[in-house]
Amino acid sequence: MLPELQALIELQELDKEISGVQQALTRLPQELTEVRQLLADLTAAVEAKEGELEELRRRRRELEAEVADLEAGILASRQRLMEIKSNIEYKAMLKEIAFKEDQRDQKETLVLEVLEQLEAGQQELAALKERRAEQEAVVQRVSGAVAEESTRLEAEVAALEAKRQALRQAVPAALLKRYEFIRSRRNGNAIAEVQEGVCLGCHMNILPQQFIDLQKGEELLQCPHCQRILYWLGEPEEEQPEPKTKAASRSA
Repeated sequence: MLPELQALIELQELDKEISGVQQALTRLPQELTEVRQLLADLTAAVEAKEGELEELRRRRRELEAEVADLEAGILASRQRLMEIKSNIEYKAMLKEIAFKEDQRDQKETLVLEVLEQLEAGQQELAALKERRAEQEAVVQRVSGAVAEESTRLEAEVAALEAKRQALRQAVPAALLKRYEFIRSRRNGNAIAEVQEGVCLGCHMNILPQQFIDLQKGEELLQCPHCQRILYWLGEPEEEQPEPKTKAASRSA
């Protein structure tokens, strides 16, 4: 095999390795973004629940004030009742007191309902805050892990890039340009192996004479279908059938 072709094979493997590490680097911020978004969602849920509870407390204060006003009105009406002489006016005052007592009872029932909602809401808020605290710990842990892994991967990319630059020196400039051109158009695969006359890049048969020339290893050849630079490492060995046992041979 030509030395520049061997260098191209190694270069392609190195380029794939660099691409894999760079993709891993790209995914790391996405993972951190996801856990931060969960924390933001929980924080928004806590704030929304706190707003609901504050509204319930305001409603409770209003209802309790209305109950107090009704109680005061009932007390005043009872005091006036003692001073009334007319039977008609007396009955009217009793009716008014009954109405206010009914209104007071309804308000007190609403107060109890609000208190129940407050209790349930406070439990929900406590659970949300607990989940938020747990998610804060997750964000802190993932942030540290992402920073550490990013540093490691960046160092790995730098080392691979240095190795890549050294390897590129072994490839003639014109061939390197051709390699980069094909690689940009073939999803990162500019070199393809040939087995049994088939290009493994596009899975098409190459010309018989081209396959013979490729086996000689004296020149650079490209696939007539996908234009990838071809190489041949020999045909894979066929699996040999297992020898029959003596007993099997006799029975046969």
